[in-house]
Amino acid sequence: MFQKVKFYDGREPEGWQPFLKELSNDNAKGILLFVGEETPFDYKQLQPLLKTMDIEVWGGIFPEVIYDGSLYTQGVVGCAFKSPVSIEVIKDLSTFKGDFPEDFVSKNTRTLLIFTSAYTDNIPLLIETLYEKFFREMAFIGGSAGSVINVDRPSLFSRDCIFAGGAIIAAAQDFMSVGINHGCQPISDPAIASSVNKNILKSINWGPAFEYYKNIVEQDAGIKLTADGFLDVAKSYPLGILKYDTEIILRVPISVNEDNSLVFASEMPENSVLVVTKAHPDKLIAAAGIAAEQAKIAFESKKKIAPGKALIVDCLVRALFLEDKINDELNIIANKAGSDVFLFGLLSLGEIASTGDTYIELYNKTIVIGMGE
Repeated sequence: MFQKVKFYDGREPEGWQPFLKELSNDNAKGILLFVGEETPFDYKQLQPLLKTMDIEVWGGIFPEVIYDGSLYTQGVVGCAFKSPVSIEVIKDLSTFKGDFPEDFVSKNTRTLLIFTSAYTDNIPLLIETLYEKFFREMAFIGGSAGSVINVDRPSLFSRDCIFAGGAIIAAAQDFMSVGINHGCQPISDPAIASSVNKNILKSINWGPAFEYYKNIVEQDAGIKLTADGFLDVAKSYPLGILKYDTEIILRVPISVNEDNSLVFASEMPENSVLVVTKAHPDKLIAAAGIAAEQAKIAFESKKKIAPGKALIVDCLVRALFLEDKINDELNIIANKAGSDVFLFGLLSLGEIASTGDTYIELYNKTIVIGMGE
């Protein structure tokens, strides 16, 4: 899929021109950029250069980026496509009605890369629409851009604009296999998300959501859970949505409202069946290895060759939870992928993926790995 992946530290504005020129060489068909949120990124200054490009250039700003198996809060990872790619820009997902141009996805499209703004509405509608319109056993992979520090910062951009609250979807003609895992284990009986308003869970089993969650976490952790410092504890205890195929889709609560409702970064369906789960560092690291193995086996089965590159979409909350052990996670991915596979990617505020034979899901605290040539 990507003929080259390059890194630019982003420190000097004049460095953008040679960086983009190098990426566009060799008849590149498009350029995708992952920008670390501490990069001095001035879109207004950069846009005139982007306008001179004769291929699509787009990207997002993420908490951290991954290049050659290492994490960077400052820097830019540039990915040049070797086969035709088209993009669809949705500037405001809150007004999205499920409309896509008929010719956006061609008969040769094999992978959809989906990047959304974090904290925006209608991401579930977006992925449901993509699945219903374009599902042909193609792979889906992506994540949510943005910052946990400056939540209103515009985080997606193309040659034409930079914006918040939207999405950019790229239809690529190359195949990418996908592996998905999280490693969290359930510690409670199933319960019902009895009242939900998008990303706010008001009640579980018809009682205050925080009280239900608090009782289970306190019993397991042996601590008192309060609204102060809530995320420090909650990052170890995601809520899980139980699916019909026994898969668990995680949602990490990030804060508590005065009415004892729980706030999440991503939307949650009302009447979902929920379990409280627990994260163990070793199990999360092992899960990353499983995701890498899953992606590698799927790629080799389909293409009959070894993969050359691995796109990692890893949840920021996993990194915050693992702390220094995030390097162990990247090391196990490298080990399972193989020494000839180049690792790059980003830390996200929500992960989007499907292996190509299942429904597209919006994940939290999950690692998604895509492998290509």
